[in-house]
Amino acid sequence: MTAAAAGAGPLVIEAFACPKAGHRREEYEDAWAVRGSDSPRAARVAVTDGATEASFSKLWAALLAEAWVRSRSIGPEFLGRLGGARRLWGRKIRKRPLPWYAAEKASRGAYAAFLGLSVVAPSGAWRAVAVGDCNLFQLEGLGPALALASAFPYQRSEEFGSSPFLLGSLARPDDDPASLVRLAEGILPPNGMLLLASDALSAWLLRRAERGEPVWEAVSPLGIAEAADFEALVETAREDGARNDDMTLVRIVPRP
Repeated sequence: MTAAAAGAGPLVIEAFACPKAGHRREEYEDAWAVRGSDSPRAARVAVTDGATEASFSKLWAALLAEAWVRSRSIGPEFLGRLGGARRLWGRKIRKRPLPWYAAEKASRGAYAAFLGLSVVAPSGAWRAVAVGDCNLFQLEGLGPALALASAFPYQRSEEFGSSPFLLGSLARPDDDPASLVRLAEGILPPNGMLLLASDALSAWLLRRAERGEPVWEAVSPLGIAEAADFEALVETAREDGARNDDMTLVRIVPRP
């Protein structure tokens, strides 16, 4: 399962996605969104990861990603502007006939990890906002020399899997993410690449780098050009110990 969002602008943006092994495409609970891939000025990208344990997290993840790319926010103020997405989530849920036990579970809300990125295309200047464990990687170099320059918000594989704070579809006084939002900034050079990935894939990428067996070239355009390539990478990752989870990758490369 994949979707490409490459445009005619100065950035080539492509997205690849795969559900959990043994699950249908409809059960995929991550989400991604892109806006401005054909713009000469700027682009916005989001990757979100819905919490499987909650109800309608797939819907919330999709609404959250779309809210970011349609927003002009570039910082934590975005988290205070989720009223529209939350109301839309509630309206869509109320339209669905639910048995009482499903309605009770839905009343507790849905949750998702969030990573939003804005890139100024001419300069390559970028800014990222994260809540939870979706991760951003900046790679630099060409071919076999491609190497990790930075990772955000997690830099080590052992940081994953510790019940991260997630954004909720219901505004609650005790769910204030202000102290847990993370920010990062950087410059994407002409020989660089940005990757946004959901947690299971991110943890595996870092673990391979920590073992001295990085697979950065495998996630570059030389390694992944179409859906089948990504699906093969996901299978390799799972055979190598990656958690069986939805996997999402959005890749941003300056156009030659």
